[in-house]
Amino acid sequence: MDVIDLKILEELKDNSRVSFNEISQRVGKTEATVRRRVKRLIDEGIIKRFTIEYSVNSKPKTRATVKIEPDFKEIKRILSELKQIEEITDIWRLSGDCGLFLRVEIPSIEDFNPLIEEKISPIRGIKIVETCFITDVIK
Repeated sequence: MDVIDLKILEELKDNSRVSFNEISQRVGKTEATVRRRVKRLIDEGIIKRFTIEYSVNSKPKTRATVKIEPDFKEIKRILSELKQIEEITDIWRLSGDCGLFLRVEIPSIEDFNPLIEEKISPIRGIKIVETCFITDVIK
């Protein structure tokens, strides 16, 4: 095993799906050379397997929107408290009498009522006007 083999291994360690062509450009050798070296590293047992890394939290989340009528005299405090709730991913202040529009992400639909009842509703100066579950993201 030489320096080129080590560079190839480093590239594969960072991303085992990287193409031989990309590796060849990064290590300064032809694609055929990289392909041959990877095959040899596999045959010699140096590369035992190619694997993936994934997030345990990769399960799709349940998303919903919540429309709120805030007491605009208390808006700075209300926004500050809403920003502290980790399930709230977006907060939009809308024009006119539309109030605030929130997007929330929760692990499951069962987590929605506790979020509303225990975290959002207790905030003084807000009235929840409407909630909707996002069923499909088009764009």
